[in-house]
Amino acid sequence: MRRARIKADGEGFYHVVSRIGGRRFLMDDGEKAILLSLVRAAAAFSGVELYTYAMMDNHFHLLLRVPRRERLSEGELRRRIRALYGESRATRLFARWAKWEKAGDPQRAAAAKEQVRARMHDLSQFVKTFKEAYTQDYNRRHGNTGTIWEGRFKSILLEGSCEALLTVAGYIHLNPVRAKMAADPAKARFTGYGAACAGDGTARAGLAALVAHAWRRGTATWEEAETSCREVMDGALAKEVPEETQLAVRTGPETARGAETPEESRPLYELLRHRRAGFLHGGILGRTRFLQRMGGLLPPRKRRRREGVLDRCPVLHLASARGVKEVS
Repeated sequence: MRRARIKADGEGFYHVVSRIGGRRFLMDDGEKAILLSLVRAAAAFSGVELYTYAMMDNHFHLLLRVPRRERLSEGELRRRIRALYGESRATRLFARWAKWEKAGDPQRAAAAKEQVRARMHDLSQFVKTFKEAYTQDYNRRHGNTGTIWEGRFKSILLEGSCEALLTVAGYIHLNPVRAKMAADPAKARFTGYGAACAGDGTARAGLAALVAHAWRRGTATWEEAETSCREVMDGALAKEVPEETQLAVRTGPETARGAETPEESRPLYELLRHRRAGFLHGGILGRTRFLQRMGGLLPPRKRRRREGVLDRCPVLHLASARGVKEVS
C-alpha cells in the first residue's frame, strides 16, 4: 500500500534520490548530460528551484526548493510550457487551445490549461515529468522498452536551515569522492559544485541561491557560494554552535548493531565522505525543533519513533525522522 509522500505545506526543501533498475550502470557522460538538461527543463516548467545535483552512473541526487503554489498569468504559463516542450511543440499546443476557443468551446481550453497548471509547484509531478521524459528518450535511442528506473524515487524533507541545506549539499557534492570517481569534488564534472567550478553559469546560480537562503541573505555571489560549500566539505561547520540549536545525541540503528566505532572526534568533511543512511531514506531531516514541528506529517504508527539520530557524531547537529521508505 502506498503512503502519501512527506511534503511541506507550501514551500519545502528536499533531497531527492532515484536509481536505475536492476543495479545497471547506464549513465555515461552523454546520458548524464541528457538527464541534467531534462531536469533543468522540468524545473523551469514546474517553478522548482534546483540548488545542486550529482549525476552518477546508476543514480542521481537533487537538492531543491519547491515554492508555494501560485496562480500564474497566461503569459507565464506559456513561457513555462515553452521551457519544457520547446517552441515547436508549445506552438502546436497553443494552436489547439486557440482552435477550441474559436470553435466556441472555451471551457475545454480552460480545463486543459488547468491540467497543465496542476503539474506545477509539486515535487512528485516535477520528478515524474523529467523521469518519464528521460525514459522515453532513452528507449527511443536504444530500442528499449519499459521503465529504466528502480521503483519510486526517495525524498527527504529538509529544514530550510544553514545546517541542513549546506550539509546535505556537501554530502551530494562528495558522491564522486565516495565512489572514487574523483579525488577533488571541484573536478567532478556532473555535480553542481564541480560544474560551477568549471564555469557553468546555471550551476553557479543554483549554488548562489542555496547559500543566499541558507545564510538568510537576499542574494549571494558565486564566490561566496564556493567558499561556503568548500567550508562544509572541509569541515568548517564542525565548530561549536549555540546550545539551543544542538541535538541530543541518541543511540541509533548503527550503534545498536555495533557496526561503527564512535565518531565524536571525526571532522565533518570526513563524515560526509561516508554513506549516511539519514541522508538517503525517506523522512524528515533537520534540527530537533524542526522534527518536532513536522512530526505530524509522519504516518501515525511511526510518530512514536519520529526522532532519531542521523549519526552519533554531534558535529552534524542534525537528526532524522525515518521509517518511511520510497513513497510518492
